[in-house]
Amino acid sequence: MTVFLLLYLCADATRTDCQVIPTQRWAGPDAYEQCLGVVPGLTEALSTPNRERHRFVCEIQSDSAQPAGSAARPTLIHQSFRM
Repeated sequence: MTVFLLLYLCADATRTDCQVIPTQRWAGPDAYEQCLGVVPGLTEALSTPNRERHRFVCEIQSDSAQPAGSAARPTLIHQSFRM
């Protein structure tokens, strides 16, 4: 199993206009638990207004869902931003 930590950068607290940025990836049987373990600290590091607008999400991508040798990876967007 592969798990991606995704950062949802949203324009406002309604979270209707968001950009998704993959930030980290884990693989293995305990990948989801590893991802969940970092979310509270990352969320706490956000300022209070940003906690209302942005969020971190752990998303599971089953390794068996992809044909062998063609594991899809999210496209990383290189940009600079402040929170």
